[in-house]
Amino acid sequence: MIIQTKEDVVTLSGSLNKNLWMTIKAAANLLLTGHPAGIIIDCAGLTDISENGAKTFLEAMRDIEGAKSRIMVVNLPDQVLKICKTVPGVRSQLPIADSIEEAHASLGLVSLAAAAERRSPAAMEAVKSSNLILVPLLTNLNLTYGASIAARLSRQVKAEVRLVSFIEVPRSLPLNSPLLEEEQVARIALEQAEQGAKALGVTPVSQVERVRDAADGILAAIKTYHAETVVIGAVNAPAGAEGHDLFHEIVDILLHRATCEVVIGRRSMND
Repeated sequence: MIIQTKEDVVTLSGSLNKNLWMTIKAAANLLLTGHPAGIIIDCAGLTDISENGAKTFLEAMRDIEGAKSRIMVVNLPDQVLKICKTVPGVRSQLPIADSIEEAHASLGLVSLAAAAERRSPAAMEAVKSSNLILVPLLTNLNLTYGASIAARLSRQVKAEVRLVSFIEVPRSLPLNSPLLEEEQVARIALEQAEQGAKALGVTPVSQVERVRDAADGILAAIKTYHAETVVIGAVNAPAGAEGHDLFHEIVDILLHRATCEVVIGRRSMND
């Protein structure tokens, strides 16, 4: 087995017939120091793998995701992938991308929540003690208007505005699986919301969260960041329009379960 590293990529070549994670771990940790978003394991050079060798990926996922970072496996040969699918845990959890380029695109959306959890205890206490306004970004919301409401509130109470774009990952896929279309939508949502806040002179903190359920993700973010206010910008859409039912479902959940103030804003029908 030949192990090579360059930038944020670990390249494996040859036969992976035993669990080599402890051999790879030191190099992987070094890469994570310079690339906290996550690392890529390129398997294009693997000629064969055993079930025990496939456990290398399982332990890598546990360690790296336990450190609040991400791992992406690319270029798995068919015969290697076939063996990996027989190993419990690896089969259901392994985040696989088709290419290094696809993996980089996915890793480009760094979750600032993960970065925050890697802060020092003192820094985390500062986050908890600050006044924070959370703006969830979901499809079919008025993202710019929601962010502008938060910006106006933040100027009154001197609060941080945090924009969070949620990517819902199907339960049939590992949580960190690359979802290029959804990730592009998340990028656009953040850009739109940032424009709304910056137009009022407020620079928000922006992040992306990968969740199984958007409403549960919002509730978790409220608790994680001790948000004092959550702001939703509604669209002027009639009943039956796309996203109408989902919007009202999320609003209902927030009004009944959120542990903070909930602000629902809607532009005038004449705007």
